[in-house]
Amino acid sequence: MLMNKGFHGLTTSIFGTIVAMFSFFTVSAHAVECEPQWHNSLSLNEGRLTLVQGKQEFIVDAKGRMFFDVHKVALSPKQTQLLSDYYELLDNDLPYLLSHSQRIDKQVCDFVSLRIEQEQRLQDAIPALKNWRSVTLN
Repeated sequence: MLMNKGFHGLTTSIFGTIVAMFSFFTVSAHAVECEPQWHNSLSLNEGRLTLVQGKQEFIVDAKGRMFFDVHKVALSPKQTQLLSDYYELLDNDLPYLLSHSQRIDKQVCDFVSLRIEQEQRLQDAIPALKNWRSVTLN
């Protein structure tokens, strides 16, 4: 009989721990979700990042050089660095985002937040990209 009380107490304790863990993970899962809204289109192919906004199309390479149609856009070193950083960010996050297109997790939310910050810097620094954005959060 004493053994049964010990076993019952242990199973109750284990069950309580499992319920608490499930509740924690459920709350945590909801806390990290974000609601990205995708805008414009972009692609990364053969070392070229293509940004399409309406009828405008810009090409950016890994070195931060930007082209409008076939014409190279004159940029300051700071602007070139911002574009190079943006290229690197997308080169890192696009494979993950594409592979998780239907599942929003913490890493997706982190990538989206970083992208929004970087795009704000581009908007502030490069007049041709003042309206460029690929994503916002609701």
